[in-house]
Amino acid sequence: MKDNIYTVSQVNNYIKLLLEDDVLLNGIYIEGEISNLKRHTSGHIYFTIKDEDCSINAVMYRQDTLSFKNEFENGLKVICFGHISAYPKTGQYQLYVKNIKISGIGDVFLDFEKLKEKLKNEGLFDKVYKMDIPLLPKSIGVITSQTGAAIRDILNVAKRRNPNIKIILIPALVQGKDAPNSIINAINMANKFKNLDIIILARGGGSKEDLWAFNNEDLARAIFYSSIPIVTGIGHEIDFTIADFVADFRAPTPSAAIEICLPKADDLKEKVYNIFYSIDKNINKKISENNLKLQVSINRSCFINFLDKILDYQIFIDNKLEKITLNIVSNIRENKLILDANINKIESLSPMNILKNGYALVSKDNNNIKSVKQLNKDDEIILNFYDGDKKAKIME
Repeated sequence: MKDNIYTVSQVNNYIKLLLEDDVLLNGIYIEGEISNLKRHTSGHIYFTIKDEDCSINAVMYRQDTLSFKNEFENGLKVICFGHISAYPKTGQYQLYVKNIKISGIGDVFLDFEKLKEKLKNEGLFDKVYKMDIPLLPKSIGVITSQTGAAIRDILNVAKRRNPNIKIILIPALVQGKDAPNSIINAINMANKFKNLDIIILARGGGSKEDLWAFNNEDLARAIFYSSIPIVTGIGHEIDFTIADFVADFRAPTPSAAIEICLPKADDLKEKVYNIFYSIDKNINKKISENNLKLQVSINRSCFINFLDKILDYQIFIDNKLEKITLNIVSNIRENKLILDANINKIESLSPMNILKNGYALVSKDNNNIKSVKQLNKDDEIILNFYDGDKKAKIME
């Protein structure tokens, strides 16, 4: 029995030898489209060769790239010559490219550009159709995989920024040929929810092939016709999909998407004060401009004999302007007092402030506990205080 046990290194090296001894794989031409291109500081180039259904990882070492005069870029259709081998450390097999020849622009890349141009010409990307994101949402729907990292990141950010926000997960496939229809169904379902303020369409990082489901035309139209604003957080900052162009707002990552939907209280306060400052500045500017125009008109008057009468009118107008200014300043101050009161009210209702008064939020299995009837002996619970969490166990 012991003689039949091998180490991982032995197995991976054996597979490497099998691949390298294969006559067909030792000198093979493969045609496909370049994707996921990465240039290493060493000069080596790593990329994926793909067709409509499959892909294979590839590497071209620096000394072999010197003979290739064209610029490598994603979307190029190429014919690669090299051999297939395995990398023992990871057990992954890949194509080691010795020579490469351009055969055109990849069909997948062309399809993407054609669809992008088509939808752009139809107006699906126009800003005029994009809905505003509510400033203070109460309920957010999240369309993503229920087991992926995206939903965990979103829930962590939401808990930190606003523990009272209602997050509704609408599970959907986010990769593979069935993913577009799954996401479309999820969008349609989300639009049937009452009081849903925002939809976040999210997926964690991956290769361009992993994110290809978000380049579907039917999905783009479903996003466009949604009656609820949609924020996308797909892949990483460098990843752009058709869904991003159609969405009402595009965030670079799932975490950034929820951060955009849940601004901090300090950010809200700053926005409001900036608005009032701008209003006050514009009013004073208009008053100064009108005073200047009045002075110029008086100085240029050719009716010098009526100067005294004009001065009387000037005094009358100045008095009126002073009253108007006082009324405007008074209104601004009153509105500022109301605004400060509302901000203080909002801050007093913050769950974090309530927790600071000695209260704690009790949860079990990620569900909030609202009644003692929900708990049994030996249940493990989480006590959320304003400065951290602690685990506890029900004794009786």
